[in-house]
Amino acid sequence: MWGRAWACVLLIATLTGCASRSRPNPFLPTMSIPLECTTSIRLVGCELSFSPPHCRTAAVTYRKGCEQVVVVK
Repeated sequence: MWGRAWACVLLIATLTGCASRSRPNPFLPTMSIPLECTTSIRLVGCELSFSPPHCRTAAVTYRKGCEQVVVVK
């Protein structure tokens, strides 16, 4: 009895849009930043067992007036 009720709830949630939908990942371009435009680069969450290290993210501080970056396709 409970299995049938659970299946009905799941079916209703799916049909009404209450269930989570898979969304495609947003396009994230590869960027090339000229080194003369940066004042600091901070690497976050790095795996140091690789050379060069693999990092989860990087925070870049730009020089004033040099905020433009080149998008590499």
